[in-house]
Amino acid sequence: MKHGMTVLCSALVTALALAAPVWADTKIGVIEPQKVLDGTRAGKKVKDSLQDYVKARQKVIDVEEEDLKKAEEDLVRQGAVLSPEAKKDKEDKFRQRMGEYQRKLQQLNQEVQVKKKETLDEFSKSLEQIIRVIAEKEKITLVVEKGDGGAGALVIYSHPSLDLTDRVIKELDAKGGQ
Repeated sequence: MKHGMTVLCSALVTALALAAPVWADTKIGVIEPQKVLDGTRAGKKVKDSLQDYVKARQKVIDVEEEDLKKAEEDLVRQGAVLSPEAKKDKEDKFRQRMGEYQRKLQQLNQEVQVKKKETLDEFSKSLEQIIRVIAEKEKITLVVEKGDGGAGALVIYSHPSLDLTDRVIKELDAKGGQ
């Protein structure tokens, strides 16, 4: 048992000794993508574009919703004077319109999500190119994403000297906000 521990410790020390030169040359950088999105002309353009897209879709939903409210009010108002067959027919039509509205709402929400993903993917590609240029120029081996410090954040703390965010913002804006 004692011999096994000695071998294990020796192997561990050897592995660390061999890995030390690799880590000694490793430069790390961190980037906050949300800050870049919020702080660049290109990011603001992306956010404005998405906001306009969502507003246009919301107008369609608002009109449809208003029509449904009017139809429901008419149904309630006329319900007492309609024959049971006519009332049932109007209720069936209202339910059918409500189902169509819900399908349209779901479809528009999916369209918004697809548009958001496409637009942000495009922005991320530009961001990645800028990061790659900076990393190569400064001989940075690894760049990791620093989030908002939430539970899913990859980097919890980093020294400010490792943060590439402001340099990326400057480079992205210098390139004309592609």
